Amino acid sequence: EARRHIQGGAVRLNDQSVSDDRRLVTLEDLGPERVVKLSLGKKKHVLVRPV
Repeated sequence: EARRHIQGGAVRLNDQSVSDDRRLVTLEDLGPERVVKLSLGKKKHVLVRPV
């Protein structure tokens, strides 16, 4: 299901569209607050903080 959403352009990482379904989230993706914003469509958003 995730691949289908990525191919449809519904997935964003830090407000950048994700087009590669094998992309890994790395430490370089962290923002200034040390979180990563993942979005699915217009209404589903989560902030992920690595431990």
